[in-house]
Amino acid sequence: MHITPKHLNRITKATLNKKTIELITERVILEAKRLIVHSTSSLTEVARILGYEDYTYFSRVFKLKTNSSPQKFKKRYQ
Repeated sequence: MHITPKHLNRITKATLNKKTIELITERVILEAKRLIVHSTSSLTEVARILGYEDYTYFSRVFKLKTNSSPQKFKKRYQ
C-alpha cells in the first residue's frame, strides 16, 4: 500500500473509528467462525491456518471477541 502503519492507523481511526489491528482481528475472527462451522479441521488446525501457532492464545482472543470459546462455538453449530 506504500503507506506507513502509523498513517494507515490514522486513516482507519478517522474513517471507521477503529484501529487497524481491531479491523484485522475482526476479520480473523470472522474467518475463524467460518472455518469452525464449515471445515472438518480441528480447532488447533484452524488456529494454525489463521496464523496462530499457539492454540491457547487463539482461544483466548476468540473468547474475548465472541464471549464464547471455540469449542462452545463449534458445539452450538453442529
